[in-house]
Amino acid sequence: MKTFYTKTILMLWLLLTIAITAKAQQADDLLNVLVKKNIITQKDADSIRSEQATREQAKLDKERENQHNITIGSRALQISGLIQARYQGFQQTGVNDAFDLHRARLDAKGNITDAWSYEVYTEFAGTTKLLDAYTAYKIADFLKFTAGQFKVPFSYESLTADSQLEFIDRSQVIEALAGRSKDVIGNQNGRDIGAQISGSFVKINNLYLFDYTLGVFNGAGYDVTTDNNNQKDFVARFGIHPVTGLDLGGGFYNGQDIPLPTTKVPNPVTQTRNRYGFDAHYVAGRLSLTAEYAHGTDGTVQKDGWYAQAGYFILPKLQLVAKYDTFDPSKTITTDRSTIYYGGFNYVFNSWTKLSVDYLDRREEIVQIPNNIIEVQLQIAF
Repeated sequence: MKTFYTKTILMLWLLLTIAITAKAQQADDLLNVLVKKNIITQKDADSIRSEQATREQAKLDKERENQHNITIGSRALQISGLIQARYQGFQQTGVNDAFDLHRARLDAKGNITDAWSYEVYTEFAGTTKLLDAYTAYKIADFLKFTAGQFKVPFSYESLTADSQLEFIDRSQVIEALAGRSKDVIGNQNGRDIGAQISGSFVKINNLYLFDYTLGVFNGAGYDVTTDNNNQKDFVARFGIHPVTGLDLGGGFYNGQDIPLPTTKVPNPVTQTRNRYGFDAHYVAGRLSLTAEYAHGTDGTVQKDGWYAQAGYFILPKLQLVAKYDTFDPSKTITTDRSTIYYGGFNYVFNSWTKLSVDYLDRREEIVQIPNNIIEVQLQIAF
């Protein structure tokens, strides 16, 4: 077996070497043909060869400079951050109104070369957590390799950056099925450790028609040192962009994971954790529309939910938003569906500061509980 792998690696290395050498040789052969046919002079050919050699040397010098002369704000190191200070007012008796630091994050990322990039993203609110830590290698727009800790490519809303959300909180079904606060594996901020390939293809009028992501992950969550079982989880997401402003997507997640202990199941074992879903997002001028459905299987429990939301800038800096959000945590229980009606607005002071106000009208399926919430959040992203 080792011999097979060794031969395979040597063969791939040989093919790559031949391809690079062949490319350079083809260019040189073409120049010789042009000279022979008197299309260009020998002096012109030598000049072209000299310019090509100069460009190659400049590229090598640039790569060496990135290795030893990294400065903040350069292409190789970009520092950014996010702070979200929040206030929550609760209607429910016994729950205290409170201010909290919703998110406080620092991001360091960059491109070491045209192909190699990295990101290290840390959360400081509450317990300090490493959110993202990965490196990526981009061969072309249609093929990019990523390895490390990063967002699992499932769900449009889960993949949307926290600073770009139109509401302060994500929808119930996404919190429950995309590795977030209500997921059986605990709040992983939608992240895991693994590897993926991704890319876009079929470019029409400067717009890619299709994109894809295929990944393999531990399934144990983020900021951990090892997997908690011997199974690996597989996830796939595909997107279609038929016209400017319209994004259609769908994907699935197939895994075997160990849920968090509960009072009913203090010693959980490995169980099925599968998901699938689809989504649509449309932006036209001041209007934005988003809808998403997701279904999950945790062991023997089936669950699903969906949301639909709209936003409209009635003024250049003032956006009104509304959302319908419903989630059923168990398809076998007919009385546990939860529905939330959202209404609110976002006031965008400038490109880095935003004030958000949301009112959540919460509805239970059978017995109504007075548990509505008002949330106010001030965000600065730099």
